[in-house]
Amino acid sequence: MSVFASYDKEVNDINEINKKRNYNLTLTIAVSVVLWLLVTIVFFTYNDIDEINFQPVSDYITSDVYYLNGDTVHFDNDVFGNIKKGDRVRLNINIPEDKKMEDCELYALLYNCVVDVYIDGEKVYQDECDPDNIASHYGGRIYEITLPDDYTSKTITLDMTAVVRLSSSEIAKMGIVRSNQAWKKIIAGHGFVFCISLTIVIMSIICIIYFLVKWIARKEVQIGLPVAIFELLINSWFFGSQGMFHLILGNMDLCAKIEYYCLYMAPVPLTIFIYLVLDKSVFKSIIKVISIMYSLFYIVVTAVELSPIQLNYSDMLSSVHIFGGATILMLVIVIFLGTKKDSNSYIVILRYGVLFSMVCGIIEILRFNIIKYVIHKTWFSNKGVSYLAIIVIAVSLIVYLILTSAEEYTLRVERQQLVVLAYKDALTNMPNRADCYRKIEEMEANDIKDYTMIFIDLNNLKTANDVYGHEMGDRLLKVTATNIKKIFSDNGFCSRWGGDEFVACLFGGEDMALDRIEQFKKLMKAEDESGSFPFEVSAACGYKCCSRDEYIAPMEAIRLADVMMYETKKVMKAKR
Repeated sequence: MSVFASYDKEVNDINEINKKRNYNLTLTIAVSVVLWLLVTIVFFTYNDIDEINFQPVSDYITSDVYYLNGDTVHFDNDVFGNIKKGDRVRLNINIPEDKKMEDCELYALLYNCVVDVYIDGEKVYQDECDPDNIASHYGGRIYEITLPDDYTSKTITLDMTAVVRLSSSEIAKMGIVRSNQAWKKIIAGHGFVFCISLTIVIMSIICIIYFLVKWIARKEVQIGLPVAIFELLINSWFFGSQGMFHLILGNMDLCAKIEYYCLYMAPVPLTIFIYLVLDKSVFKSIIKVISIMYSLFYIVVTAVELSPIQLNYSDMLSSVHIFGGATILMLVIVIFLGTKKDSNSYIVILRYGVLFSMVCGIIEILRFNIIKYVIHKTWFSNKGVSYLAIIVIAVSLIVYLILTSAEEYTLRVERQQLVVLAYKDALTNMPNRADCYRKIEEMEANDIKDYTMIFIDLNNLKTANDVYGHEMGDRLLKVTATNIKKIFSDNGFCSRWGGDEFVACLFGGEDMALDRIEQFKKLMKAEDESGSFPFEVSAACGYKCCSRDEYIAPMEAIRLADVMMYETKKVMKAKR
């Protein structure tokens, strides 16, 4: 079929391909997510994740703190206050005989320290760390230390060197578990959260790849890309803060860095996303400044943190909290003032989602600093506010993205329909004169010079309208258009020129044109003989053949075919 075959069919084919492709992609993702959730749920159920025997040891700890200035202080419990970078803490654990557990190990989730473990003075574990750059050993790490059968009669000692400020608040989470069961301690009570969070992380990675491909293909930043990156960062932090990356990656150093970097870099894609949805240019400029300042600030803080400089990371962390809070506050102000509700009907979802999450973030920052630097205890360490903030911001971003994407898709479909309507005759449902002009332009652009133009004029349309009514005339036009499309669409194109006139173009010579005209006359004669119309059904045709040697411009060929059609019409009238 010619490249100029029905535009209508091309649009329908493209729409069908896109529908099928979108359906297959959606189905594949949905099936993958469901299978993943089923596998993880069955796995957790089979392994009795929540049934774990965990024995806390915080009541059996004494501690000695060795400060850099040479002072040493003994504590009869695990509450030793804040320890600065380079200070050492020795935790001595003596577990009573009646608390003994067979075949067990010491489980500890500790932050910002290098740990060596001794049992009765004999070293049984040594942290791998560059002694000249202990600052790089920051973050949370899970330690699993195998204990001898007679550990209750021995002293377990943890020698911890602070790489940044160290708080005693994490010590209370230490305990004894069965061997090879520490991973259950990580997930215990969080099995469902683990499934959902890991699923979001995986889906975010898939979405990032998808939006990057679309960006490259369309050469336009996709609004879904920063959302996907933000979801990846915030859920990776959440995943890492629970120690869950330890289960998947095994590399404690990498897990620790993922947790910190993901959390404090999350505002960057959020600012990019907000920049894309802003309406007012002045606020776009503000967002640019905020994003650049925050990124540079965090790069500097991270560089200092990883250097041997004797500066407490927790002090810098407080500044990150302050600067991060101020950044989010600015984002809230900008998203309220820089967007117009009348131009973005879904912006209210984003506005209040970010606002609510910002309030939750402030509460979480207060909680974090209170337990770490004021009370030094974990009784106030519930992260429910953090979880709620993550859920709200994630849901608001995703809902906003879905709704705006759906609206964008609807508008795109409507535009396609308008394009189709612009080139289609509403009554006969065949291409109109504008479409004919478009096809002629394509012919000239493709240097097509071997063709035949055919001009068709329908007889008795005035009689049908004046005597039998316009409904009869419309039916006559529709029947004629159907016959024209049936005969002239193959290896060519056709259109309604206007009124009772039609134009067809065949990419062939005179023999083809005469054969098609004869076929068309037979169809019209059959319609006339069927008696479906109370008057003669016929049409007059004229044609003009063109070749590369005897080329005539298409519009001129149509005029000449029209002249020939009138000559034919005179002959037909004379016969009648």
